Amino acid sequence: MRGVVVPLVTPFNEDYSIDLPALEEHINYLQKAGVHGIFINATTGEFTSLNNEEKKLLAEKGRELVTSTFYLVGTASTNTFEVIELTKHAQDIGADYVVIAPPYYCPLNDEALFKHYSMVAEKTEIPIILYNIPSCANPMSISPIKQLALEYSNIAGIKETIDSINHVRDVIFDVKGERKDFKVFTGLDQHLLNTLLLGGDGGITACANFAPELHLGLYKSFEEKNFEVAMKYAQKLAKVSKVYDLASSFGSAIKIAMNIRGFSIKPVLRPPYIMDGEEAREKIKALLTSLQLVP
Repeated sequence: MRGVVVPLVTPFNEDYSIDLPALEEHINYLQKAGVHGIFINATTGEFTSLNNEEKKLLAEKGRELVTSTFYLVGTASTNTFEVIELTKHAQDIGADYVVIAPPYYCPLNDEALFKHYSMVAEKTEIPIILYNIPSCANPMSISPIKQLALEYSNIAGIKETIDSINHVRDVIFDVKGERKDFKVFTGLDQHLLNTLLLGGDGGITACANFAPELHLGLYKSFEEKNFEVAMKYAQKLAKVSKVYDLASSFGSAIKIAMNIRGFSIKPVLRPPYIMDGEEAREKIKALLTSLQLVP
């Protein structure tokens, strides 16, 4: 798996129930756009606001709908045994990969993180993408990442949502350098080109929910070695990533941007998240207009 993977938003109705028709419409749109992977129960999908039954329902529905690209399911939890349960479920329904963020809230050292992931890897066979997101969960240093990658063949790669190109460099050189099939994805839109240039495999990036043409344009031009065009797309992605600074949460930013671009997904977040109001909307609209994403 390489290229552009989209961490899906979870569409909600005004009563906070899951909007399955909107989910189907969005997945169909992304498949038609040509993305390389679709990732359900992601951070962008507000997985912390979903119960296990809802996570399994979404995973099953996504498996039905994703037919032309790789299918990834998020199975993170602070409870190791719950991660194993959700990962086994994703494996049973035929997902291609699971994506597992580290436990959050409880501080863990490298040894504890290794134990957490090794228990999941030993109990399941599905390829696992580690998910380093230090702004939200226990940070993963190079040591446990490398140990996991070299000891477990089903630890298949990592999503790096970290604003440090040096860390991504070290993962690519020190881990992928020793295990060539280990995949390294950025989780930040603005680092897609950097990651590819260093030898990484692509991006799992939230702005691809509403502007996949930018990510796909960069990836295609990079693969074709048209670096001048790739650089222009990289500059656009660097600018579009500023959308996160214009709202109180990334979920709010992404759903407002989608609403402005005409997607049918409603601008609804589950509490404790809240949608931002008109001031944020106007700023996001101005940003999208400057990138010619809206008239």
